[in-house]
Amino acid sequence: MVMDHVCYLLLPQLLILHVIGRLSFPLFAWLLAQGEKHTQNIYRYGSRLLITAIISQPIYTVVFKSFALNILFTLLLGLGMLRLVNRCSQFWQKLTIYVLFVVVAETFNFEYGGYGIGVIILMSLTDKLKPKVWLLYWCIFHLILVVISRISLIQSFAIISGFIVFQFNGKQGSQAKWFYLFYPAHLIILGIIDYLISSR
Repeated sequence: MVMDHVCYLLLPQLLILHVIGRLSFPLFAWLLAQGEKHTQNIYRYGSRLLITAIISQPIYTVVFKSFALNILFTLLLGLGMLRLVNRCSQFWQKLTIYVLFVVVAETFNFEYGGYGIGVIILMSLTDKLKPKVWLLYWCIFHLILVVISRISLIQSFAIISGFIVFQFNGKQGSQAKWFYLFYPAHLIILGIIDYLISSR
C-alpha cells in the first residue's frame, strides 16, 4: 500500500511500485474476512474501522485530491455485508445482499467500488472452496473485469494475492492494531513530502 502511494504521489515513473501495491487491497480484504469470522466483538471491530475512516477522510481528500471514500470505508462496508450474509441461509438472499452492496459501493464512490466488494466476497470464500477451485474463480473474476475494462491491466496483478493467502498456516498472528494509526499517519507524511517537493 505504501509503495503504491509513493508511486502515485512521488515516483510515478517507477511503475513496479504500483504493481506491488496492487497486492495490498486483496490482502486487506482477506484479513477483514478472517476478522469478521473470528472477532469476539463485531461492533468494536467496526467502530475502529469507522473512526479511523472518518479521521483519515479529510487527509485522504487533500493528499489525493479525490472525493472518493477511502479504503477503510470500503472495508467497513464489506464487514457489514459479510455479517449480513452470514445470517442468511438462502442463496438468493446472499446474492441479493451482494448485488445491493456492489451498487452502494459504486453509487457512493467508495474506493475500489464494486470491484472492492467483489474482492471481499471472494476472500470470504477461501475456506469454503477447494484452493484450486477458488483460484480459478479468482483469476476468472479479474480477467473478465480486464476484458470489460472495469479494472486496469496493472490492477490485474492483484491475482498474485490469491496465491499468497493460501500460504497461511492457520495460526493466529499478532493483532495489527497499529494499522489504525499507521494509515492516516503515512498519508500525512507522504502529503507533506509531496507538498514540499511541488512547492520548490
